[in-house]
Formats: sequence, structure tokens, C-alpha cells
Amino acid sequence: MPDNNQLDSQVGTPLTGDVPTLPEPTQEGYGAEASTELSASRTPAIIAGVVAVVTLVVLILIGVWLFNHPAAAAVLRDIFIILLGIQSIIIGLLLLVLVVATIYVALKMYDLTQFVQDELRPMLQRADDTLRTVQSRTAFVSDAAVKPVIEVMSYAAWMRAILRSFTRPRG
Repeated sequence: MPDNNQLDSQVGTPLTGDVPTLPEPTQEGYGAEASTELSASRTPAIIAGVVAVVTLVVLILIGVWLFNHPAAAAVLRDIFIILLGIQSIIIGLLLLVLVVATIYVALKMYDLTQFVQDELRPMLQRADDTLRTVQSRTAFVSDAAVKPVIEVMSYAAWMRAILRSFTRPRG
């Protein structure tokens, strides 16, 4: 137990009494939480299993009923054949739309590449030529105007430093 005169190390304030402690864990609490979490994680699997079993039983019962009533099975067969034909027609139309869309995109890509080659490439070439011209003129101005001025100023600073060294009083 700490004294009342001690300081709390984290906030620097005096401690005023006993420090509260956490309750001791019990085995019942851990068991209840673990079983709740375990059952919650198994619930979707149990539901999926029950749905699968019920679906399988329903399909078996329908199969047995159709086996015992061949006239109803023939009508149901004819309905499914018609539905499969309609589905085939729809899939064929969707494939045709997909082929047309692919051809359209390919043509647009061709147009884009032609635009890049015919329009953008010359513009980029002119920009590159302009950049090279600016670089060459900058180098010329640097060599013809700036470099001589820098050399003259450096000689002037050199001469000033020499004169200062001769004229400075010795102390």
C-alpha cells in the first residue's frame, strides 16, 4: 500500500488513499464467455447444414413424386426445355452485344493511338525543340555575359583582398 505522501509517477499528483485493484477473475466468467463465443461462431455453420439437409430432402421428395406421376414429369420436362431454349437465346444475344462492344472499344483505342501519333507527337516534338533552344541560349548567355562578369568581379575581390592585407594596420 502506498503512502499518502507519495506522488503518482504518471501525473505527479499526491496519491490520496488506497489504489483500487481489479477483481480477481473467476472460472465461471471465463467459461460463460467462451461458450457464448463458441456457439456464436458455430451458428452460421449449423444453419447452413440444416438448410442443406432440408433442401436435399425436398429434392428427393420431388423426385419420388415425379417418378410416381409420369404425366406431370413430362409436362415439367417440356417447361424446362422451353426455359432452356429461352435462356440460350438470351445468352446468344448477350454474347453478340459483348462482341459488338469489344469491337467498338477496339476501334476507339485505334482512334486514340492515331490521335496520339498525329496530334500529340508533333506537339511534344515542338516542345522538345523549344526546350533545347532555351537550354542552348541559356548556355550561350552564361558563357558570353555572366561568366566574364563573374571573372571580373572575382579579380576585383582578389585585388581588394590584397590591398586590404597591405593597408590593414597591424595590431
